[in-house]
Amino acid sequence: MTTLLFNVFGPVLLPLVMIAGAAYGLGRARKVNPSPIAQVAFYLFNPSLVFVALAGTTFPPEMLGRLALLKIVVYLAMLALARLVADRLRLAPPLASAFALVVVSANSGNLGLPMNEYAFGASGLALAVICYVTDNLAVNSVGVYLAARGHANGRQALREVLGNPALYAAPLGILANQVGWSPPLFLARALELLSRAAVPTMLVVLGMQLAALPLKRQHWRLMGLACALRLLAAPAVAMGLAPLLGLEGLARQVGVLQNAVPSAVMTSILAGRYDTEPNLVAGSILISSLASLVTLTALLYWMLR
Repeated sequence: MTTLLFNVFGPVLLPLVMIAGAAYGLGRARKVNPSPIAQVAFYLFNPSLVFVALAGTTFPPEMLGRLALLKIVVYLAMLALARLVADRLRLAPPLASAFALVVVSANSGNLGLPMNEYAFGASGLALAVICYVTDNLAVNSVGVYLAARGHANGRQALREVLGNPALYAAPLGILANQVGWSPPLFLARALELLSRAAVPTMLVVLGMQLAALPLKRQHWRLMGLACALRLLAAPAVAMGLAPLLGLEGLARQVGVLQNAVPSAVMTSILAGRYDTEPNLVAGSILISSLASLVTLTALLYWMLR
């Protein structure tokens, strides 16, 4: 237990908990609206981080593609598993959609990026960025569909995907890396400053968004089941698939970790927008975020020992 606390939780997760916890307290005390900060992070800080990380990576595009493929396959596998469980439990369509939304979504940005950076350094961050971009595309396409079943349309989902600036930053960063292009000094410094703001801002947004979640005492058992699938089944599936996709070493570790993170807070926004059992989604996000401190600590200890 002492080893877990001092070698894993303390240096890797505790700093993240402190920042998110301080933001949570501020959000509860002052009722701060996290939306404007989240918008700044989404449109300025995050795409800058994606570009800088990928432009400077030493990993070949083939490896990055395999990591993205792992994310997609795990996403689809968890979606199928969530649908199977929902059918066995005979959940009503809104509950089934909310349940699936919680199970498949992963907070690989707000939590996953800083965790991988602290655990594995800049190389881990560069690999984690690929998972983050893939998750963003998934939640803005499949996630929108799940949240808006019954009154969703493909055009709206496509608009959400195409409005994500990270979608363009990723290929531009990889292209710059492959052709050996370096931005002019003024642009490079601007992008570097913006990218440095991404990780702390995402942690602040995470804390404030958790503070703003609407919680009611409903569906506790279903929340627990969704969290178990998210925190235990998803990384287990990733562990099994990673060798089949040729991922080993650091890439395998990052791929598994990015599938072991709790449910994404973004899904609560989608559930609220489309009235898809928002209380179930919000409660599952909060519970999975707290429970992940235990599961991620154990997983990190196993990886870093």
